[in-house]
Amino acid sequence: MKFVANVLNGCHLGDVLPGPEDDVDGVLAAIAYGSNSTNEKDDFIGNCIKHRLRLDLWMRYDHTVPVAVPLLERLLRHERDNIFCKFIPDRLHSKVIWWKGYGAYIGSANLTSSAWFTNIEAGIFFSEDDLQSNGMDVELDGFFDELRNLNVAIPLSPALITEMKAIEAKRGKTWDLGKDMRKTPVWEGPVFFEKRKAFDKRREEFKREWHATLTHLAQIGERLAQHRPNWITEDVPLGWQIDQFLHAYYYNHVGERNEKPYEDFFRRNYRNPRAAVDAALKWWKNTPSAPSKEDEMLYVNAPFIKRHLSRENLQRINEDELAGVCIRTHATRDHVIKMSLATLGKPGIKTMTRDERVPLYASWLLQQRNEKGWGVLELLDFVLYGGKDADTWERLYIAARDKQFQLPHYGLNTMAELVGWVRPDVAPPRNGRTSKALRALGYDVRVY
Repeated sequence: MKFVANVLNGCHLGDVLPGPEDDVDGVLAAIAYGSNSTNEKDDFIGNCIKHRLRLDLWMRYDHTVPVAVPLLERLLRHERDNIFCKFIPDRLHSKVIWWKGYGAYIGSANLTSSAWFTNIEAGIFFSEDDLQSNGMDVELDGFFDELRNLNVAIPLSPALITEMKAIEAKRGKTWDLGKDMRKTPVWEGPVFFEKRKAFDKRREEFKREWHATLTHLAQIGERLAQHRPNWITEDVPLGWQIDQFLHAYYYNHVGERNEKPYEDFFRRNYRNPRAAVDAALKWWKNTPSAPSKEDEMLYVNAPFIKRHLSRENLQRINEDELAGVCIRTHATRDHVIKMSLATLGKPGIKTMTRDERVPLYASWLLQQRNEKGWGVLELLDFVLYGGKDADTWERLYIAARDKQFQLPHYGLNTMAELVGWVRPDVAPPRNGRTSKALRALGYDVRVY
């Protein structure tokens, strides 16, 4: 956690921008005001473009032209680089940036050079570990979900820029001039509703997206059955094969390490996902051996997870066995390396490998309790076996998003992946990498 106050404490917002070594799953931002930058190459937008990060940005629309025309033109120009912007009329005043997987800034800085470098601003940068330790990642997810679902949001377009230019030309520096030229009426703000209704709305959206993605996976599975490489035996569950096909495609075709431009692939393939899948399946069938250790996952790791999280063994699992499950779960391995060592009980140590962290994490995780008094084993029992198979999506959502159920540092991607390893008849494993691979193939799925 860092206090960002620019010149007052020497920590500028530009100092917390992610670098090439940081693993970022995309950027969500809601920043009311903006102007042209003095350094487009290295500013916030330039950083997203340089590191091939998809940016979904919401800004303010009103008759005072709160986002300068040069910035509007720049944003539109870079849509080809996966920079997408929408505008909320009249009531947006937030300054929030979430680099998913890296951290978030919440404070007073708008998207201007002065706000980032010279103004007296005040804000906090929270690492991803800070966010997940306190459940703020879930709160941020809900916040941006609400912005996505606002029907009043206006997509950036040449027509909007033309309108802002005309308003700016008429009003000059006078506050009210130009108001009569607005094409969008003044919005009085969102209707306030009960918190539970907002939760239920997001749950229904998750249900829709979950089932749509299952359909995509099932369609891939139908074709995958005829494209099984020789090194995979017939008895391997199809759900596992689907996941490892996507794993191999992602790591061998989409890009290098953190530089995986899956959004570039999405823009290329979204008009014809079937053709992209057919090409990938042809490559997959002809692989003489596992391209990225998929055989180890199919024949060693997945059976280990399935055995230890079976209904008869789950409640008897010990610390070492839980560590074994964690080290074999992609989403958990990916998350543990981002956690602070202080959280894992090693505040005096600066670096530890992933393999060194996992036993500490398993020990720490077994001690955590949610508001219901459940530990991780009770939570997994609820997700995996706590109701009808058809309602697994709902149990996943509740376990990850309901404050009474959720555990710190144990999120949706981990639990959804485990469902697939333990219950491949219910759904294939799904984690962030699964969703990125599907997007790269042209499917419009969400990366959680």
